[in-house]
Amino acid sequence: ASEIAHVLQAADARATRGQDAQGRSIGVVASASEGRAVVTLSGYSAPPSGRVRQLWLMRPDEQPRSLGLFAADTPLVATGLDKSATSLAVTVEPDGGSPQPTTQPVVQLALKSVGFGE
Repeated sequence: ASEIAHVLQAADARATRGQDAQGRSIGVVASASEGRAVVTLSGYSAPPSGRVRQLWLMRPDEQPRSLGLFAADTPLVATGLDKSATSLAVTVEPDGGSPQPTTQPVVQLALKSVGFGE
């Protein structure tokens, strides 16, 4: 909770949200100076048994980097973001997550409007 508050209270905190055709969404409040973002998912049903939702940091010409696993509706604090971070993507992976995405993203959100990807 304190990590979430720290990001939300940053002087440069900015928010963005993406929504798919079914009304499901990903929301991000990010602070470029902190290199962190609070990421939430809304409208998604629980992943199939034995699967989890995993958050990835996407950068040009680099392999995706895991930022963690979503636990139910709990926001995820993504750390280690820098100016080269272009987007966040969520995939459905085997329990425990994967070293690299094994499925296409269920949702992806560009980060330019919140101070990254420049």
